[in-house]
Amino acid sequence: MVKEDVRELFAETADHFGHEILALEIADDHIHLFVQTDPKHSPAEVARQFKSYSGKHLLERYPEIRESYFWGGGFWKVGYYVGTTGAVSEEVVERYIEETEHTPE
Repeated sequence: MVKEDVRELFAETADHFGHEILALEIADDHIHLFVQTDPKHSPAEVARQFKSYSGKHLLERYPEIRESYFWGGGFWKVGYYVGTTGAVSEEVVERYIEETEHTPE
């Protein structure tokens, strides 16, 4: 299943780049990823690492996705949202991610 593969690929990406996934929720049309990383990595770089590695492998595993939906394009949309936790605790962010409505897996 694609959602399980996304979890696996995000875990591999985190391990490879030295990030720690604190929370991950996958909806049908977006992902909430709460990650702790070394400040040497910019938010744009972290987003690119997760999106490029997982997208490449998902399209290899599920070529029908590329053919049916993307006409040869990429898996992820170009944009992303980044927020920092300086003003709130990790627990608040984790609770938000867990309590946000998501389609059951």
